[in-house]
Amino acid sequence: MKRVFLLLCLSLIVGACQKADNIVIDSSRVVDPQLTYFNNDSVDIAQYINKPASQLVMSDSFQVVMSYPANFDYLQVSVQNDSGAAIATNSYTSIADSTVSGSITVVPPSVYVGDLTYKFTAYNRVGAPGNSVSSLVKLFNSKNRPPMLDSVSAPDSVMIDSTQAILFSLYATASDSDGLNDIKEVYFDTFKPNGNPSSGNPFLMYDDGGASGSPADGDSVANDGVYTLTIQLPPLIAPTPPALGDYTFKFYAMDRSGAVSNPVSHIIRVYK
Repeated sequence: MKRVFLLLCLSLIVGACQKADNIVIDSSRVVDPQLTYFNNDSVDIAQYINKPASQLVMSDSFQVVMSYPANFDYLQVSVQNDSGAAIATNSYTSIADSTVSGSITVVPPSVYVGDLTYKFTAYNRVGAPGNSVSSLVKLFNSKNRPPMLDSVSAPDSVMIDSTQAILFSLYATASDSDGLNDIKEVYFDTFKPNGNPSSGNPFLMYDDGGASGSPADGDSVANDGVYTLTIQLPPLIAPTPPALGDYTFKFYAMDRSGAVSNPVSHIIRVYK
């Protein structure tokens, strides 16, 4: 009787092993993630203002369920700002009950207001990615203070040439109590001598040290709060020469929260 019982147990064990060995994993099948938990959809960065860089840390936890866990290799999580630049990335290989759980730590670039996109991509055993899922975290400043224009430098008059284009540069110095990185853009609107606005309004200015490569980008030092734009006036013989008279320039600074400074006006007389 014991011999029969032992043989029966052995048969069951062998059968179980054969059954396990017969499980076929399709290594070409992708693993699609489904985000089932993410603990933040917005963060008030006012708490980080004027704090040491070491304290500018956010941590977000998540849970992602895999569509085909048998072929799961790892989950890649990347974080991008609203300019598309990656500011954090990490990989997770531990999976339990078809679910990958974890947290990712992000150091926001200075005092950053805007959107962070968390992108989750699962890879299978042969390194092929499945579809990605994303979650958006909005960073806002509940104690935002608007930027200021400290000064504007521009010529008072420009003499137009009969045959050659004339170049001149405009400068605007901006500041922000929440930091220079909180300034999203500095721009100006122009108004013709007859009072009509120019068709190109608004004109964005540069603070990139000339990195854009644009002929209008005459900026010399990046991220110093001094914004520059080089303007070209066509000659009198041009098909559409500029009108003569007083042009009004109104300069503005806008921060990442959408707050706009008081305008600074400057008049340039164009004459021949």
